[in-house]
Amino acid sequence: MNTSQIKTFAKNSRQILKQGVINKISSLGFNPQGEPVFGLPQKIQRPTLYAGKVLAESFYDAWRALKQRIEIKGIKDVYEEAAYTWFNRLVAIRIMQKNGYIEPVLQYSSEETRIPRIVAEARAGHIVTDMTASDRAKLEELLNDDSKTTEQFTLLIENFCKYNPVIFNCFGGIEKYISILLPDNILAQGGFIDLLNHTTYITDEDYTKSELIGWLYQFYISEKKDEVFDSFKKGKKAEAEDIPAATQIFTPNWIVKYMVQNTVGRIYLDNNPYSELGSEMKYLVGDKTPDEAILHLDDLADYKMIDPACGSGHILVEAFDLFYSMYREEGYSSRQAVESILKKNIIGIDLDTRAKQLATFALLMKAVKADESFLDCEVLPCVLDMPRPYTEWTQNLSDAIERFYMGCSDKVKKETLDAFELLTHAENLGSIMKFDFSDETRNLMQIRNREWVEQGVLNDVNANIVESINLMLALSNRYVSVVANPPYMGLANMNEDLNSYVTQHYSIGKADLCTVFMLQFRALCNEFGGYSFIIPPSWMFLSSFESIRRTLIDEQIIKSIAHLSNGVFGGDFGSTVNVIFNYSDSQALGTYIRAVEKTFQMIENDDIRQIVEAAITNPCFKFNFKTYKKGISQIVHSDDGNTVLYSSIPQNSFERIPGAPIGYWVSDYEQSLFEKGTIEKYARPCKGIDTGDNGYFLRLWHEVALNKIDDSRGEGDWVPYNKGGDFRRWFGNRDYVLRWNGSDEELSSRLKLTKKKPTLRNKDRWFKESFTWTSVTASTYSARYSPAGAMFDNGGSSIFSPNHLFVIGGLINSVVARRYFDVLSPSINYQPGEIGNLPYSGVLAETGSLIYEGIKDLVGSNIKISKYDWDSHETSWDFKANELIALKNEVFLSINGEKQSIPTLLTEILEDYKSKWSRLFYQLHSNEEELNRQFIEIYGLQDELTPDVPLEEITILQQGEISIENNEIVWHDDVIIKQLISYAVGCWMGRYRLDKPGLHIAHPNPSSEEVCTYQYNGHDFAIDDDGIIPMMSCDSMFEDNGYNRIVEFIKVAFGEDNFTENLNFIEKALGKSLEDYMMKDFWKDHKKMYQNRPIYWLFSSKKGAFQCMVYMHRMNPYTAERVRTKYLLKHIDDLKGRIATASERAALLTTVERRNLAKMQKDLDECLEYHDVLHEVADQQIGFDLDDGVVVNYAKFGDVLAKIK
Repeated sequence: MNTSQIKTFAKNSRQILKQGVINKISSLGFNPQGEPVFGLPQKIQRPTLYAGKVLAESFYDAWRALKQRIEIKGIKDVYEEAAYTWFNRLVAIRIMQKNGYIEPVLQYSSEETRIPRIVAEARAGHIVTDMTASDRAKLEELLNDDSKTTEQFTLLIENFCKYNPVIFNCFGGIEKYISILLPDNILAQGGFIDLLNHTTYITDEDYTKSELIGWLYQFYISEKKDEVFDSFKKGKKAEAEDIPAATQIFTPNWIVKYMVQNTVGRIYLDNNPYSELGSEMKYLVGDKTPDEAILHLDDLADYKMIDPACGSGHILVEAFDLFYSMYREEGYSSRQAVESILKKNIIGIDLDTRAKQLATFALLMKAVKADESFLDCEVLPCVLDMPRPYTEWTQNLSDAIERFYMGCSDKVKKETLDAFELLTHAENLGSIMKFDFSDETRNLMQIRNREWVEQGVLNDVNANIVESINLMLALSNRYVSVVANPPYMGLANMNEDLNSYVTQHYSIGKADLCTVFMLQFRALCNEFGGYSFIIPPSWMFLSSFESIRRTLIDEQIIKSIAHLSNGVFGGDFGSTVNVIFNYSDSQALGTYIRAVEKTFQMIENDDIRQIVEAAITNPCFKFNFKTYKKGISQIVHSDDGNTVLYSSIPQNSFERIPGAPIGYWVSDYEQSLFEKGTIEKYARPCKGIDTGDNGYFLRLWHEVALNKIDDSRGEGDWVPYNKGGDFRRWFGNRDYVLRWNGSDEELSSRLKLTKKKPTLRNKDRWFKESFTWTSVTASTYSARYSPAGAMFDNGGSSIFSPNHLFVIGGLINSVVARRYFDVLSPSINYQPGEIGNLPYSGVLAETGSLIYEGIKDLVGSNIKISKYDWDSHETSWDFKANELIALKNEVFLSINGEKQSIPTLLTEILEDYKSKWSRLFYQLHSNEEELNRQFIEIYGLQDELTPDVPLEEITILQQGEISIENNEIVWHDDVIIKQLISYAVGCWMGRYRLDKPGLHIAHPNPSSEEVCTYQYNGHDFAIDDDGIIPMMSCDSMFEDNGYNRIVEFIKVAFGEDNFTENLNFIEKALGKSLEDYMMKDFWKDHKKMYQNRPIYWLFSSKKGAFQCMVYMHRMNPYTAERVRTKYLLKHIDDLKGRIATASERAALLTTVERRNLAKMQKDLDECLEYHDVLHEVADQQIGFDLDDGVVVNYAKFGDVLAKIK
């Protein structure tokens, strides 16, 4: 089954049907907001008058029902409902006809006419469906007019859905308002029936598979699911109507088999040890259940199984197959087997009525495949959804309950009323509702429910009571097996109703809806019964699930867990298929399948299946995950690979590791390391603060004045702020500063707020030296040294230690720590608790020992190299000079006490640069591997780990200077030259000086001394007088144009003798002319370097006919006016003059000259238009405070500046 093609079909179907329904609603007189635009229909005798048309009498009620539905649900929900109603019924009809259960009513009678068989047969006098007399009369009238094919089809298919037992019993009747929303283009070329009849996305074989309906449903609602998850990112909570889309996910068939075989199958084999079915259960794992723990069952009817989150019924269908085999093995006929399975063995529940309908259909198709007599629907599957709240069907529930029970005790009545009250929250809570009934109440419920149903005729109130009690009983019964793929949703995304309920009733599982269901599975399961479920692996490791792990370890049995890589459900975080049995055993042993190595390694679902099957077949099977590539032809054993199957793992061993993670692959020796001591004994890992309003409190350091930043004592207006960041070890990611104003007074003053309230943690650790890391990262864990003087964020957690900081910093950056992170935190989260729980060897605790000092020295060397790299880029506040200039400045001769430079070719300097940084790169690499070697030896992990560090993980030269190809450094000259050009611009702007290291002007209102001309290399170097550089073509009138500035810089910095060679080399490295780069690309690169918070702002007309770059730190209220008068007006005058000169000789102009003239005229028009906008802005004399940040200040200038996003 090609699920990607099925996905395309489902999404295309949704769009076609949805647009068709939207158009239909519009044609019925509703605007896009759902308001009637033609007034209301009027009854005239028996017909209906609407919008000037005489319509059938039935239209009146249907239209008014549509209007009422739109008023209640909104027009969007109505057209989605109608589109899906027709989708599920028409697809179900197609499935039935493809399997030969009904006539091919949707198939075209001929391709030329595209008339469905149901219409063609009716025209020939053979009506394939029952009808009421009035509908038959209506049809006969329609059949007199062959132009009304769509109307004929609508009436026929509506009645087919009504009178076909399978369609009606699975999907229910079609509401009046839905009946008039069948799209007008349903039969058109490219319409939905056309798509159904001609699709190549679904094969004939696909139609025979029960999982088809589930895949179609998941993919049909996938766009809605995307919308819901996007809303989560914006802080929206999942409302009741969002929960089905947010939590619906279809489980691959092989995983369903694993879950069913290891619960229902295991218990059956425990009771029937000589059954031949065991050989057919290819996913059965683990040892036979001990005799004292076998759930003894004498009758197959007692093997009751429930899926309380059944979705489209995939698990129910797989359970049906196994139950059917069990019954047949014991001699039952196919009819007896199917009837007993549907009546006694399988129950499904789902929050979503659509899913319940599909599950019913899927199970019924299974039954019919075994015995076609079930097409009459006399016996139906037991699949339940959420009943309507009692407030919709009775005004006096108390009296209705008494009448239903025909009298009852106060106790029974109270318990029943309480249960009905809980049901009013059913659309939010679904199967996690807890019903607690006494035996008296339960017995009376069962008796009266059965009696009312046997009577056969129920009024509306009693029918609703029966439906509600069916659900109550289902959720308060106990089952031999519970199997499910429960919904996943974090507590933060739950609406208030759901959040409150799970917090009160499922406190140890409240972190996620899937762990709430874990607890409910146990409650639904018999003692010695088994339950299985597939959820993300986070529950096995994260601290927020520790309580539920410990409860499970202490009170239940983990029979097996299949720990699966990312890829089962596409782009996920991996999965665990868990089999739990509901009894305790202190000596319990479990079986674990580890089909995963890296948390985010993507492995195709089918390849994961093959790995699991290979391990079950051959317990010695090993797989090399490192060499895995998508599209691999075969899964094969590798002696160098990872162990996949772990058998006979003591369950109680997990509690030897802090937090009790399910670290089944951790050896007994490694578990003992945790018991000998952890990092938290020697250091304090901490979460940092939450400002509550990052937009106000945080800036990238270059946005504010440098002289306001205090990076050592915590006394400035702004202080360094560790906020995590990209993958980088040892030093760096020092990008942010925190608004401080000398103290935490402003932050503390906000503690009383209800919104944007800060959280100020671990105050005694503020401004202390530490190692800091990114708390949430999809990349490899990395930690960086932070000198004293910085604050730290919740996203940049930090660890502090008076004596062990460097050694701990080395450890947490090592492969040893990474191994233990796989146990303590194999996810994207690295919280302080997990860091503190890392084992810390007693050898490392010996301060002053040779080992301790050796590690400390290596870590210090790594920090020094990484800091040197960080500070060699202008994005560091400790930047001194561009590296090419710094290298050149190292070649000085002292003659008569004066320093003179030796003219040097850029090519030579660049080679020196590469040589120097290659040496540092490989030194850092060598240091990291030596640290790994020492830690591996100290921890005794020589058999488990190697000290190798991939070159890709060496975190210097990260601004694009290099890439790693075939395990070698590849240099990118263009990046290095662009950094030189950026530095050159900075020198002209006054941000740097060639003759002095470090930042020069990084604050407003520089003094005359700061902007004065200085000497370098025998040349005068004049800082730009206004911090404005035109970024125009070489033929512009401006001597201080960007291109000219760079040319002059090259001459001054590297000498005039080699100027031509140096310029040629620069342009070769850039891959374009310097002029083109400055005009078109420099500012884009600048934006990227400064994370879309540029310090050089680009005044630019719409298409760049005029461009000037201005240094933000030197701007004042008159800058815009200076750009206008000194540059824009002069450029306009120059353009006018050149146009006039060219126009005087218009008759003599060549084609190229005429083209240039046209361009100049176009540029002039653009500049004149820009002038009007700039003039208006300049007149405002906009001033700004750098502390407000680039985003706020940049926006003040509106359209006169180029967009930064």
